[in-house]
Amino acid sequence: MATFDLENIPGIGLNTKNKLLKLGISNSRDLCFHLPVSYQDKTKLQNISQLNHDDFGYIECEILNKKILYKPRKIMIINAISNGEKVSIKFFYFNPGMIKIFKEKNFVRLYGQIKNGLYGREMIHPECEVVNKDTKISNTLTSIYRTVKGVSQNKLRSFIKFSVQNIGDEDNDINLKKYGFDEINLLESLKQIHFPDKSIKKEDILPGGNHPARRRLIKEELLAFQLGMLSLKERRKKSKARSYKSIGEWTKNIETNMPFNLTGSQHKVINEIKKDLTETSPMMRLVQGDVGSGKTAVALMAASLVADKSDQVALMAPTTILAEQHYLSTLNFFKGKESQIALLTSSTPSKERDKILNKLFLNEIKIIIGTHALFQKDVEYADLGLIIIDEQHRFGVNQRLALKSQNSNKKYIPHHLTLTATPIPRTLSMSIYANMSISIIDELPPGRKEIATTSMGMNKKNELIKRLNEACAQGSQAYWVCALVEESDVINANPIEETFQEINKNYPNLACEYIHGSMKADQKNKIINNFKNGVTKLLIATTVIEVGVDVPNADIIVIENCERFGLAQLHQLRGRVGRGDKQSNCVLLHNENIGENAAKRIEVLKGTNDGFEIAEQDLEIRGPGEIMGQEQTGVVPFKYVDLVRDSKFIEESTDLAKQIISDDKKLTDKLIQRWLSGSIDYADA
Repeated sequence: MATFDLENIPGIGLNTKNKLLKLGISNSRDLCFHLPVSYQDKTKLQNISQLNHDDFGYIECEILNKKILYKPRKIMIINAISNGEKVSIKFFYFNPGMIKIFKEKNFVRLYGQIKNGLYGREMIHPECEVVNKDTKISNTLTSIYRTVKGVSQNKLRSFIKFSVQNIGDEDNDINLKKYGFDEINLLESLKQIHFPDKSIKKEDILPGGNHPARRRLIKEELLAFQLGMLSLKERRKKSKARSYKSIGEWTKNIETNMPFNLTGSQHKVINEIKKDLTETSPMMRLVQGDVGSGKTAVALMAASLVADKSDQVALMAPTTILAEQHYLSTLNFFKGKESQIALLTSSTPSKERDKILNKLFLNEIKIIIGTHALFQKDVEYADLGLIIIDEQHRFGVNQRLALKSQNSNKKYIPHHLTLTATPIPRTLSMSIYANMSISIIDELPPGRKEIATTSMGMNKKNELIKRLNEACAQGSQAYWVCALVEESDVINANPIEETFQEINKNYPNLACEYIHGSMKADQKNKIINNFKNGVTKLLIATTVIEVGVDVPNADIIVIENCERFGLAQLHQLRGRVGRGDKQSNCVLLHNENIGENAAKRIEVLKGTNDGFEIAEQDLEIRGPGEIMGQEQTGVVPFKYVDLVRDSKFIEESTDLAKQIISDDKKLTDKLIQRWLSGSIDYADA
């Protein structure tokens, strides 16, 4: 595909180029791939008499006169006649160039919405063009594009038309026919999408349509993405990492101090990780496991192998509470090694922080646990052998890249282990995580019971609080999760302090505290510890307790305004209970009037405790865009592919990508360059 700079396109200067950059358009190829979001039908002129109020229509008329008024507000009114019927055209925003268009006796064509005004038919702010009696009607639908201020639709159409006309011979550039790719070629696809013949139905050629031109782009984009993921795997194999085979004090220590028997599923995943760590190419493994499945124990078993060779491990968590939880777990697993284990968060006092950084640089600390503080500029590792990231989707791309680059020993790349309690649908894992090896812990510790989940309307809130008070008096502990900290005029959700005061007033004997993210770290720790030690019976909280709070005695959770939360988040919150051997309960408290999607989420959660099934349902309800945003995950965004809608093509594209990367390196590079052009580096984060 011929690709050239924007300034080589007629009509594009530096100012317009900068505006197009805001749309992600940096060259002619980007213009070709900037597809329409809708179409206008200007292939036939209509009579106003055929159009009803609020219909969109395309008419031709002769200008009779115009006037510009400045009071009570600025307005330009043009009176015209179309097929003998008068029409009024109104503009509230206009410039001198527009005034010149509407000269008396000029013929103009207008596309817009017809209104029945006080004084007859009218159009407000229609699209317009000056014509004469010989001007031909277009045979193609008119494309509408996403644009920015200062770049009109007509200008953008002309830039795209020039780019498509100069695209070159696609078949000579990238020939996929020999691989059985029998779709129409790229150039023809782009022509049909940008300039569809009037015989093509709009719904077929629009996003989600089944027109061959759309299908070609979707299948090729999926193919290019899979090639990108496979090329990352190959690139990683060429990098050097340390091999960890020998078992020493750290591994013996954790095996001795393990407070429970590992499940068969945990043993299986540990063996997969151990095999990766013996290799001299960096591990890139994702461990999926439902809430409470024992991912931390698995991760620390991996950490012990690295520490046995006197190398360092960094375990990064998204919140201070979770980092502290991991730190305490690590101390319990590695008794006698406390001096070589450290916790580093934004709330670490500066003198203590300096001491930790010095010991880290001198390799006196083998395992460091922390939050984003682990990748600040002055944090330097002596020999970082393994990075463990918990809940990767909560970190931005640049944060993860920064942690990778802070190893003093530049000769070796650290192994990389990612943990997530948010199960990833197979559709996403086959595509977005195709550059990673995936392990699944699909077995909960023995004795765990399924959490019983029910829902009720807000009108039963007082009754629920009464039952909660009785349960706590009989030995239960409970969470009450609120959607917001402060009062909101926009969202109908009760703030946390209001709920606390209401419960405290009506049930003064119920030991109750509240916690939210805005509190200071020492205050939060005190409240969490009170709850862990059974001093507090009811903990009212925001989603700050979503990860990192482990209280086995807690057996009830109420989620107020549950309609405000996504499915994955509701499942995570529910996972705060059910950690002991008691029967646990989750109550979803909702407003009376909730949307269709919120109702679906509630029914899904009531129907299953299986995180993977919930993830699949979440994907169907919300789509991958909301679940996997680029800012949170570093995932290369798709231009046209919808992973739910287009899942039927994923397996085919995966198999084809494996064949192409094996056979034809040049073709692989060309497809990656065409579709990803630099973004692929981020997917390696």
